[in-house]
Amino acid sequence: MKYLKCLFLLAILSAVFSAATGQVPVVSLSADFNVPDDGWDKLLQLRNGNTCYLNFSRKSGLIVTMYNSKHELTAVDTTAARLWKADDLESSELDGIFEINGQPVIFIQQLVKNLPVLYRLVLDPVSGKLQQEDKLGELPSVQHRSVLVDDNLASHDFFVEKDPRSDHYAIAAFTGTPIQKNDSLRTRITVTHYGPQHAVLNKGLFYLADTAYNYFSYINMAVSGDRIYLSTVGFNTKKETGNNVSRVLFSVLSPDSATFSHQLLNTGREPGNVSGAVQYLPALDQVRLLLHIPGQQTDGNSGSEIFQFSASTGKLRKHANLVFPELDRNAQTNLGYQQPFKGTPQRWRTNEDGSSVLLLENLSFFKQGNSQVNKFHTNFGDLGIAMLDSSGRENNTVAISKYQVVTGICEPFQLQRRVKSEWVFRNKIAALNTNTYMSYDFVQIPNASFVLFNDYLQYLETGGAERTRKPLKYPVDANFVCYRFYNGKMDRLFLFGTPETTKGYACLMGAADYDASSKVYATILISRKGLERKANIAWIQF
Repeated sequence: MKYLKCLFLLAILSAVFSAATGQVPVVSLSADFNVPDDGWDKLLQLRNGNTCYLNFSRKSGLIVTMYNSKHELTAVDTTAARLWKADDLESSELDGIFEINGQPVIFIQQLVKNLPVLYRLVLDPVSGKLQQEDKLGELPSVQHRSVLVDDNLASHDFFVEKDPRSDHYAIAAFTGTPIQKNDSLRTRITVTHYGPQHAVLNKGLFYLADTAYNYFSYINMAVSGDRIYLSTVGFNTKKETGNNVSRVLFSVLSPDSATFSHQLLNTGREPGNVSGAVQYLPALDQVRLLLHIPGQQTDGNSGSEIFQFSASTGKLRKHANLVFPELDRNAQTNLGYQQPFKGTPQRWRTNEDGSSVLLLENLSFFKQGNSQVNKFHTNFGDLGIAMLDSSGRENNTVAISKYQVVTGICEPFQLQRRVKSEWVFRNKIAALNTNTYMSYDFVQIPNASFVLFNDYLQYLETGGAERTRKPLKYPVDANFVCYRFYNGKMDRLFLFGTPETTKGYACLMGAADYDASSKVYATILISRKGLERKANIAWIQF
């Protein structure tokens, strides 16, 4: 009996200890490897338990490294593509990297004699070797005059979105060149629907039968198995005879149709520079569209609104403006704000019950230097997170101070795009390609939440006495921090060790991949000790 009693007490103590420490992330590291060359990096945690590491390098092309479920290195392969030119990364643009049918699939554009050409690369999920390569389409030359009216730019690009539930995906091809006399308005925009085996299921034409609008700016797209939902801004130049007031459109391609059905949305003032996200909620038979219109952002208006549609009919059910009074109070109390928190939406994650999480970030822009290429810069300022109920009202909020700077202009919803690895090679100077280190990420598990980002830790230099906060500009100054929100408290964790003046730990935020089912966040860790630097894959178990 004493033995059983002892076991019982040990079980209780073990449970208490687990409850107290279970919210502390546990880190596993791969074997060391060299710090990646300038380019782009992406991790995929595959359903077979393997982790696929894609390194797009200016020097070496595409290198694929595979790790098994025990985090052991199993294969390394340099992709020998026939169509896509791996040695011309500077003219390439990533449109998405997904797991489709259990395989890593890369959608990548490349300029070929000034024509944007889209390729699809399918990799083996065990060896990482290239299994299939296809040319999916091309657009007219980029050497044309851009069509820009009232901050609305006619899209001239490919866009790829995947259904996370069924592995169906869609590719939208937008032609945004000025309309010529003999051009067909019906074929300037096409959307192709693919199944998990990469077979074409449908191809839809996107146009308005009454030609009310002739130019369109892409906002976002969602795929729900057999249907495609697309949001755009329609507008005209002074040459067209249609409507002279731009409008947001919500459009649906049904499986039995070769053309989209459309409805015009009422967004108040004439919309310009619109961004947004489309999300499909099958349990509620809903599609939701979150729009952000900067021109409508005032002290009493966040500039963001949500539209709810029937997934089966595409008809509008409900529309509401988003307001964040709790986030405003949080920023005033914890960050010393005197005005409302005017963050820009960076990512919107919806849950099956209609609740959602909106990641916001204060963005500001400035010019510095005389270079035409590198004179524009973006400040990534304080972050705000709003956890919303199914009606769009705040349940909880997070506000944290941070300060980062990158070269180039950052547009809204860049985290939404970064998750699927949309990326454009911009700077030939490696030191300026710091975007993958910047901004932040957010992980939620039962009873705890975590905010992750690289920070410039001033106290390493000044003991915290610096009055004016310095921005994080360069990777060498970056240190990865994890803010944990647990039991009503916030604390800061250093998951890889406490940074010091001579050593630090930074993560490639752009390379990260979070598996919600296993609660594992995979990223690339860059460690420095003195002048020595090394890299590891880091699997963080939340």
